[in-house]
Formats: sequence, C-alpha cells, structure tokens
Amino acid sequence: MIDRDSRYAKCEVLRLVDAFGREISFLDQRRIPDSPLIVGHAKVEDGDRLDLVAHRAYGDARQSWRVMDANPDPLPLRLADVPGRRLKLAQPGGDS
Repeated sequence: MIDRDSRYAKCEVLRLVDAFGREISFLDQRRIPDSPLIVGHAKVEDGDRLDLVAHRAYGDARQSWRVMDANPDPLPLRLADVPGRRLKLAQPGGDS
C-alpha cells in the first residue's frame, strides 16, 4: 500500500508475467510536473538538508520531494547546500 501523501500515490500499478509465469507488480513512472504550483519560498539555513526545509515548510520531512519538484536541478540533493538560497515551495497536498 502506498501512503496517500506519497509522491507515488497517483502512479498506476502495472503488472507483467515473467518467463516462469510469475506475476510481478510495479509502479509506473511518476511524472514530474513541468510547472508545479509555487505557493511560497523557504530560505536555506546553515546546516540545512532538504528534509529539514520540508519539515519547516510543510510540517513533514517526507515532503522534500515537493521542494525538489519546484526547484529542478541535476543534483537535487544539493539544493540546501548554500545558506541563504531561496527555494520555491510547491503546493502541498493533491498534485504539485
């Protein structure tokens, strides 16, 4: 079961049958929105990580994926490396 607040909550469950006749279930790819709804900004503090930014912004560290969706970067885990940087915040709940 996938938590309703998970980034994968709306992904379709796909199934295939392998060469041995076993059914394998897996999730379809999650589509990252081209333009998530930006509802605010968060300032990166010294020593921050994305989970800390998400906890301050959304009250839930597991929502760090919303920060990554709103701030496309080839190295998203480094978004919180620069103190003072302003990060966009995508809409919480529902789709971002």
